[in-house]
Amino acid sequence: MGGRIHGFLAGVLLTSASTYYLGYTFRQNSEFVSKQLQQSNHIINNRILTDSDYRQTAIPNNHITATLRPSWTETCKDIWNDEIITMVNWIYSINWYKLGIKVDEEASKLTDKIVEQLSKKQK
Repeated sequence: MGGRIHGFLAGVLLTSASTYYLGYTFRQNSEFVSKQLQQSNHIINNRILTDSDYRQTAIPNNHITATLRPSWTETCKDIWNDEIITMVNWIYSINWYKLGIKVDEEASKLTDKIVEQLSKKQK
């Protein structure tokens, strides 16, 4: 009779231990999945649908400030480079297609006026 009781108690112990560890594993997995879903929800709501995260983060100041220049020529070179960069950025900002259409329209108007003036003189 003692073997049956020991077998029954061993089965209960094995079943309860496996149930406990299985429940613990489910709890850990559900916490992990919950955290991942919260992070995904945060990313979707605050980065994709709106830009509230980007407005809250401070933009780093990448400007280099110097209190002393090595020489007068270096200062002139820096000013020259800044002007060149500004000019290149301005050239890149031009919409050449729209400018071409506008120039074509103005040239067409001008040639129409010239033809009209010449036709008046010939009459």
